[in-house]
Amino acid sequence: MANIRQVASEAGVSITTVSRVLNNKPGVGEETRQRVLAVAQELRYHSSNHLPASHPQVTHLGFLNPTFPQEITSNAFYADVLHGVEQICRELHINLSFNTLNYAGSQLRAVPSSIKDNNISGFFVVGGRIRQEVIAALEASTLSPFVLVDNYFPECGWDAVMVDNFRGIRLSTEYLISRGHRHIALIGGPNHASIVERRLGYQETMQRHQLTPLIVTPPYLSYEDGEWGVTEILRQAPHTTAIVCSNDEQAVGALRTLRELGYSVPKDFSLVGFDNINMVQFTNPPITTVCVDRVTMGQVAVQLLLDRIKFPDRPVMKVTMGVKLIERASVTTPRAHEILAPALKEEKTS
Repeated sequence: MANIRQVASEAGVSITTVSRVLNNKPGVGEETRQRVLAVAQELRYHSSNHLPASHPQVTHLGFLNPTFPQEITSNAFYADVLHGVEQICRELHINLSFNTLNYAGSQLRAVPSSIKDNNISGFFVVGGRIRQEVIAALEASTLSPFVLVDNYFPECGWDAVMVDNFRGIRLSTEYLISRGHRHIALIGGPNHASIVERRLGYQETMQRHQLTPLIVTPPYLSYEDGEWGVTEILRQAPHTTAIVCSNDEQAVGALRTLRELGYSVPKDFSLVGFDNINMVQFTNPPITTVCVDRVTMGQVAVQLLLDRIKFPDRPVMKVTMGVKLIERASVTTPRAHEILAPALKEEKTS
């Protein structure tokens, strides 16, 4: 029986193009589409992964993530997403298989073994740091549908579940401005889709209020990146009175460093996080943050994937999860005078 590579070779196109045509995805010219369909019919190509649109019996789904499964459960954000996925799968008696994506930068080193499992009807691709080239390589390896979770590439034609990152950061920045802050800095992060949206939300809000944005950009979103962000903000703009973090882990790291340097939150600096992980309600002080319903995010991802399996030709959907601001004790009105960074204090008194 013919395989997808033979169809691609005979039609003179890439495997990705064959996949797009057979899944009725956009981005292929009509002439090419008809040629691929004709070749597939001539070679009698049928993919065992391509489920009928009637009422497919789904017994297995795959969960692809960029880290080991035990690391997913230790990440507060993705652990809740996974809980939502598992909850729906359990109710529907669907087995969930885990695979780690083996890739470096934009290069997929090996196709996950579960991709070749004909029992698996579709996949969740979870994580913001997976690049578009890796997504394209996955797409070329199977005709099974995928749903992106916390990631989005308009060109790939996959369904996605995202947080309303732009609005979330706008809410937190507007909140700080309403409390009187004018010197507000952002600790950014890597160029993931979600983090880029948060950065744009901050910039747009600051500019709309005719305020000067200040963004420091650590490589990741960890506690250590929050610590680095604080020291960099103090070095570049010691007159800052409020700090917006790209996630809650950064905020916890920022809080720890500010306290180690002798500053008080919120007396000297107001601080806001993003995600509302459990930890931030138990810090001292509890951290104001943006709440994301991560469990529901996982549940929506399952619904999207099952719907795609049943209706493979329906339009691509991007579902955006709503957010809300959770006010806690890490924000107050700005101090009356500007605080100098420790190094500048010493320089002034020497």
